[in-house]
Amino acid sequence: MTVPLPRHPNLDYIKKQAKQLLAAHKNGQRQACQFWRRLERFSNSSDDEILAADLSLADAQFVVALFYGFDSWGKLKEEIDSYPDSDEISLDAVRKRCKHEIPEYAGAGVPLGVVCALNHEGVDIDFVDFAAMSGWAFSFGYQYGDISAAHMGVRGNPKDDGPIEVFAFLPLNLGFDYEMARTAEHDELWAFVQKHVEAGKPIMSEHFDGGLITAYRKKGGRRQVFFDGTVFPGWTYIEKLNPYAAYTLKKVGDPLPEKQIRNRALKRALAKGEPHEWKGTPQGLAALRSYAADVADPSKDFSDIEEWFCWAAFERLMARRCCELWLRDCAGEFHGELSSLLKKAAGKYREAFAQYEGYRAAVQDGFDPRTPLRERARTPERIAVIASILERGIQAESDGVELLEEAAALLG
Repeated sequence: MTVPLPRHPNLDYIKKQAKQLLAAHKNGQRQACQFWRRLERFSNSSDDEILAADLSLADAQFVVALFYGFDSWGKLKEEIDSYPDSDEISLDAVRKRCKHEIPEYAGAGVPLGVVCALNHEGVDIDFVDFAAMSGWAFSFGYQYGDISAAHMGVRGNPKDDGPIEVFAFLPLNLGFDYEMARTAEHDELWAFVQKHVEAGKPIMSEHFDGGLITAYRKKGGRRQVFFDGTVFPGWTYIEKLNPYAAYTLKKVGDPLPEKQIRNRALKRALAKGEPHEWKGTPQGLAALRSYAADVADPSKDFSDIEEWFCWAAFERLMARRCCELWLRDCAGEFHGELSSLLKKAAGKYREAFAQYEGYRAAVQDGFDPRTPLRERARTPERIAVIASILERGIQAESDGVELLEEAAALLG
C-alpha cells in the first residue's frame, strides 16, 4: 500500500522521514521493519534479518519513495520540486464559478487573475461580468507593427483611462486600488512576494499573460516564484520575469451602488467599442477596421507580429461572447425600450462572436507552427476567405455599438 503526497509536500520534512527511518533501524526498532520490507530483498525477511542488515541513507530514501508511490528517490524529489511551497489560488476555480462558460481565447490571465483576486477579497463577481463591465471585452486596440496596442495591463489611472488602463474600473467603481512592485527590481519584488504570499493574498502579474504568483522558494540559492495561470504555469526564476510589475489589491473605499456600477459599465462599454484613438493608436471599431484593412492587404506581412495576428487578436475577438451574455443580463434589469435595445445589442454581439469564431477557425485551418504564416494564412486565396468573414463580424459589432449609443442616450 502506498500513501499520496501531502497537497503541499516539504522536501526537507520528507528527507527527515528517511533519516528517522534509518535511525529506527540502527536503534533496533522492530516496528520500522514493515517499511523496510518494501525493498525487494527484504520482502520475505524476518525482523531479525532486517535489523542485522547493513543499510544506508540512500536505502532509507528509496523506501520513503516507495511509500509515496515512486520507484526512485529522484522521481519523488522531482515531483516535490514541481509543487509550490504554499497554497495555490487557482485560476481554474474562477473558471468553475462563472455563471457562463468562458469562451476559448477569452480566458486571458490578466482578467482572470483580477477576478480571482477580487473573489479572494470577498467580491462576488465572475469572469464574464468582469470582462464586460470593465470594458475589456468590448475593447480592441491595433496598430500595424506594434503589438503593444493589444496589452491590457492591470495598472489603472482613472484620469487617463486608455487601452492599457482598462482596469481603472476597480478604483472607479469597486473601492480597490493596487499595491505594486517592479519585477525588474529583484530585491523589491522578492520582499513583495514574500509579504503577500505569507498573508495568503494572490499576486497579479503582467508576466505570462497575467498569471497569479502564489508561492515562492529558493532553488540552488536562486529565487523563484510559482505562476498559476493560463500560459506556462510553474516555477520561474525572478530574473527571467518580463520587466513590468506585480500587483495586489488594497481596499481604499466602498463600492458604488450596484445599479450605478451597471449604468456606468454600459456607458463604458460604448466608450470602449466606439471608434476612437488613444495616443495615436486606433481603438474600438476604428482599430477593428484598421486591422481588417491590413488583413485584406496582401502586401502586409504579419510574420514579425504573429502573436497579434493570431492568438492576441482571437483573444480579444472571442471576448465578444462575454459582451452578449452580460448585455442579456442587463436587459433583464430594465423595461421597455431600453431593455429591447440591450437585447438587440446582445444579439449583434452574438452574431459578431459567431463570425469572429469562424474567422479564427479559417486562419488556423491546417495550422502547423513549422509553416510560415504567409503560407498558411497570407496567400491571396486564404486572405479572400478570412477577410470577408472578419468584415461580417465587424459589421455586426458596428450595429451593436449603434444600439449601445441609443441605450446610453436613454440612460442619460
